[in-house]
Amino acid sequence: MDRHCINIATSGLSSKVSDELKILIRNFISNQYGINWVNISSNHIDLLLINENFFDSDNIQNILQNKKFPYLKISKTPSKNGYQVYENTLYLPLEKVEPLLEWLQKNLLSFLNQNSVAIVPDLSTELLIIDEQFIRNLHSPENTKLHLFDDKGTLAIIDNRAQIAWIEPSRQKAHTNMSFKFAFAKTSDFTKVSRKKSYCLQDWLWNLIWCSKDFENLASVDGYFKIDYWPQPYQKEYRKVSLQLSACFIQGAKITDVAKQLNLSIDDVLRFVTACVMADNGRFVSVNKCSYAPSSHLENSNIDNHFFKNFIGKIRRRFGL
Repeated sequence: MDRHCINIATSGLSSKVSDELKILIRNFISNQYGINWVNISSNHIDLLLINENFFDSDNIQNILQNKKFPYLKISKTPSKNGYQVYENTLYLPLEKVEPLLEWLQKNLLSFLNQNSVAIVPDLSTELLIIDEQFIRNLHSPENTKLHLFDDKGTLAIIDNRAQIAWIEPSRQKAHTNMSFKFAFAKTSDFTKVSRKKSYCLQDWLWNLIWCSKDFENLASVDGYFKIDYWPQPYQKEYRKVSLQLSACFIQGAKITDVAKQLNLSIDDVLRFVTACVMADNGRFVSVNKCSYAPSSHLENSNIDNHFFKNFIGKIRRRFGL
């Protein structure tokens, strides 16, 4: 089954309220559906979330009459009857999530189950080849602002000159697959991300791919790779293994040698290298460009492992990890 995107528009909401609702709705809706946050002027809208103060405007009423899609008014005024959701109005703050979930099930999800969901035109299902040219274009300063997305919808908008990423709020702990692609960011695309906080582009891209087990490896098992800097995992449980791998690949190393020396699966090492490649951190090199050499004898191995553990320990203390 092809993955489809539910197109949700917002109007008149503060960035804080908008981000909170995006995260809530993403958690409610099955991963069977991607969510694409679109501008209210879009031709493909499945749901409108609108500030109740703007609802009666002529422009909004014309849109609703012409396009016929469900809407949910958002109010910051407490409900007089104590209901959290009443007559297509959501009253904030949201103390219980069940009323919102029930409303979405009745007014959006049940409708979608009976009808085919429109595939957003710019999220083509055609897979692109992710190769060296793709990665160069992804990081080219000439491609200043790019919209990154996959078959579940928007991931981020990136600025290659400022080296930052603005994330779609409901996908802060995102993963992706080989449907990953990008296009020049349009003005309307900026409504799909939160610009309250920006992320270091290379760190965010590395974490995205590292957490994406469905993303195909871009490295050869017998390849040699050298990183330019140490990646920064967002999740604490990955920091130790990232430090170990970085300590090897900062010197230039053979992938199979690193996997054997650290007693890691080859898939984990390949995923680390692939994440570095996508984040534009490092390059494949020849064997004579590598200075990392694993121990071949047990005695040397014990000495090196002791040195290695001390080395990693010093780095972890240095960075407070």
